[in-house]
Amino acid sequence: MTTQSRTDTDKIKVSPETEGTVRRFVRIAVTNLCELVKGRKLEWELNSQWERGTDGHFRERKKRSWSLWPMLNDDWLRTLPDYQMCVEQLKSDTVVGPYLDRLVGTDMSTSRVEASNILKSLMYAMFDDEGHLSFTDERFDGEWRKLIELFDSEEISFKTVAPLPHLVVSDFPLRLNNDLVLDRLTDDEITRCYEVGVIRPISVRFPLIYSDVAVGIRRTMFLPKGIRTGDEPQKPPEVEGEGSFGNRPPFRDDLVVDDVLSALRLFKHSQIRTAGHAQWTECYWLKGGTSYRVLGQWPYWGKYELSAEEVPQFLELWQLLAEGAARFGFSIHRFNLAFDRGLLADRIVDLVIAAESLFLGELDVKDRGELRFRFALRAAKFIEHPSYSQHDILRVMRRAYDARSAIVHGGSPSDTRLPDNNSADLPTFIDTIEEIARLALRKAFLMREDGKKLREADYWDSLVISR
Repeated sequence: MTTQSRTDTDKIKVSPETEGTVRRFVRIAVTNLCELVKGRKLEWELNSQWERGTDGHFRERKKRSWSLWPMLNDDWLRTLPDYQMCVEQLKSDTVVGPYLDRLVGTDMSTSRVEASNILKSLMYAMFDDEGHLSFTDERFDGEWRKLIELFDSEEISFKTVAPLPHLVVSDFPLRLNNDLVLDRLTDDEITRCYEVGVIRPISVRFPLIYSDVAVGIRRTMFLPKGIRTGDEPQKPPEVEGEGSFGNRPPFRDDLVVDDVLSALRLFKHSQIRTAGHAQWTECYWLKGGTSYRVLGQWPYWGKYELSAEEVPQFLELWQLLAEGAARFGFSIHRFNLAFDRGLLADRIVDLVIAAESLFLGELDVKDRGELRFRFALRAAKFIEHPSYSQHDILRVMRRAYDARSAIVHGGSPSDTRLPDNNSADLPTFIDTIEEIARLALRKAFLMREDGKKLREADYWDSLVISR
């Protein structure tokens, strides 16, 4: 269980009388249950768990656990000696009592805590790894500590994971901010992502999830713990807007995933994608389902590597985006959309729109003349390309504008020549436009506060007429 608790000096204490009463009851109940199941054929429950092997790859393991239903139910518990006394002791405890018969959790998810569920969970914990049922103080203490952690915590962890297959970082984890890291995924994270279909083995014949696939985005947020009776009027969760780049509200993890993908794609050319993301409350006593969002079919794309030399540069870009992405939000969004398009025509439309938003952002509806020329000229004066001259950029961006116009009006691009490749096809042309748009956006981010000048006609006038 992941929670944020008080310091040791502030930790709350369950009374020794409550712990002793529950311990004695569970010991007796387990003894009676062993007699009840003796000679009976119990049913197994099979749970799938993906585990990392010594080679780093994940394999599925079927984990068996006994099912004690319908023997271990509330009616049977009530027949046991001292059951009612045990329940009353839990209810009267100053720590445990306020949680009983209440909905406990966060704005994201809640679970009902009842005395019978606590007792049954403690009894199930008495199974060893071989499936043998017997009471031990060690197993009781381990389960009891997990319960006390819930009572003692002030916040509960809520986790989002989005696999990014073939992401290679020189040193995992790569922390982007307090909540967000790029990291290798754990056994539990792989299992949950597999269950909801956002990660898959290489094939049915080879049921392996390779280690270089088992990496991705992890967002961990600590949300305030709440206790409700369940009778309160149901209120929709408070929506906090879209937040800012890399720091999104709990309900907008889709935007967090987009932010990370945008940063990776703005850093350098890539086909990196995610098939979706999974979310859950990371709390043992509030186990619930895994919510998810599937964004596409399971992808297998090329490697995306951040070398030791590139990591500081990427983090610098991330910080620039965190500080100033709002000024170019639309351009970043359209640039990012281009990578998830299935059609080449859609890709070039998104890329040109991203560039248009940057270079023609100050024009109002009354000033629409010669947009093609202004778009290309401003791009030529603004972009610092490693091998293309200003004249080259001017011609390429005119052709890009013409290609976008042809597509949105039902036609197809007729001229995809490049300065260094007169026979360039459409995919090659689009890759070049992508790189030009990337260079333009990266330079805009580096302007920081001065980036707002890109919305001013005077800035462009002075840039165009400068030597």
